[in-house]
Amino acid sequence: MEPSKRIAIYYNPAMARYDLGKDHPFKADRFARYMELLRKFGIDKGKGIEFLRSPLATDGDLLLVHTHAYVMEVKGLARRGGTLSLDTPVNPGMLEGAMAVVGAALKGADDLAKGKYDIAMTFGGFHHAGRDNGEGFCLFNDVAIAAKALLERHGMKRVLVIDTDAHQGNGTMDIFYEDPCVLFISIHQDPRTLYPGRGFTHETGRGDGSGFTVNIPMPPYSGDIQWARALREIYLPLCVEFKPDAVIRNGGSDPMKCDTLTNLSLSLEGLEDVGRIVREGADNTCGKLLDLTFSGYGDMVEHGWLALFSGITGIRIDYDLVTQPSRERKAQAAPKGLDEQADAVIRQLKLNLKEHCASFR
Repeated sequence: MEPSKRIAIYYNPAMARYDLGKDHPFKADRFARYMELLRKFGIDKGKGIEFLRSPLATDGDLLLVHTHAYVMEVKGLARRGGTLSLDTPVNPGMLEGAMAVVGAALKGADDLAKGKYDIAMTFGGFHHAGRDNGEGFCLFNDVAIAAKALLERHGMKRVLVIDTDAHQGNGTMDIFYEDPCVLFISIHQDPRTLYPGRGFTHETGRGDGSGFTVNIPMPPYSGDIQWARALREIYLPLCVEFKPDAVIRNGGSDPMKCDTLTNLSLSLEGLEDVGRIVREGADNTCGKLLDLTFSGYGDMVEHGWLALFSGITGIRIDYDLVTQPSRERKAQAAPKGLDEQADAVIRQLKLNLKEHCASFR
């Protein structure tokens, strides 16, 4: 099926240098594996999609969000080796890899703003990095940098960020917590059960940004049905009400039931539906979607990314050619009352937001 949208996929081989070490759960070979999977399914042949090499970011790009002192700290660690946090080592190659990731996000944002494409896709989603700190495998927050570029360099008035990673995007949330120009929506595993322990329904922004942060903490073992319902009841109406000039999605395959670091239950079809719903929100408003894919742990990472790709682009994938995860390590049954737990989250969130959002009154 040929996509009806103008789509670009950005890649820079330097991304493969973003490797946290042989014993770390984040493996940089995921990028090459995914590109090979696209070739296997014939995505690189026609399909109305352009594959483009993206540039490296500059220090000036980083300073759209990060402090000068923090940028210098990361550069120093990259030269001599060290760690930003217990889970985030910094080695010489990672800096170049991070600059490649940020550069791709910015190139995609630039091309969207200029009307060259309707959907820009690349690798990214370093959503745990704050203005002056890095953690959770993240050095620089490409999500926030791209949003800031759309606002400050391209004159957009409103940007919506929808974070579908299993881990809540604490860095992105903190950066925009008082900013009414960015509507930040995160759907993630209940923070009482997963890093970073942030993203509760009561965290809705502060000051001028009150009501512009929306957290959807989903119960462990929630899956396709619960996630689709939450996105349709929260994300879609807020997207229409906010009227963004562009939508940015970030998140990878870690909501899948085979992921080795999380406790959710989405299938490949469920991830495809996530991508489809996100695209629907963009289609209903601005028609501009920047998609950043990075996360996922285990042996089905690139397959989950492919499912998201299918939902976002409308290109159908034959999942009979893809091995579905067995999830033997999480064989225990999902808790009773899962639908009720998910519905309770949605109800509480609507209650917390009704003062700010006409959609929930």
